[in-house]
Amino acid sequence: MTTSRPGLVLHLTGIAQPVHVALDPAEAESLRDVLADLMAAGQPKALRTADGGRFSVNFAHVATAHVESYRSDAHAYGSPSRSAGFGA
Repeated sequence: MTTSRPGLVLHLTGIAQPVHVALDPAEAESLRDVLADLMAAGQPKALRTADGGRFSVNFAHVATAHVESYRSDAHAYGSPSRSAGFGA
């Protein structure tokens, strides 16, 4: 059975494809409460990712964003199952 994990979907200004970020569950829960305020103010925020790392977002460059659950986060930044992408 596949478990779902929370993730942030960012639609950046001028970029056709969205950016997916696998989030720490506690980070995702707290982000749900402040996401609209971050978007409205265009504030930067550092987020805890599912692999224990940090991912910084400047919401001034984000057209729209939402938190959702993924069945697979293999292609999301910050995913424990994703490598660094540098041939590691």
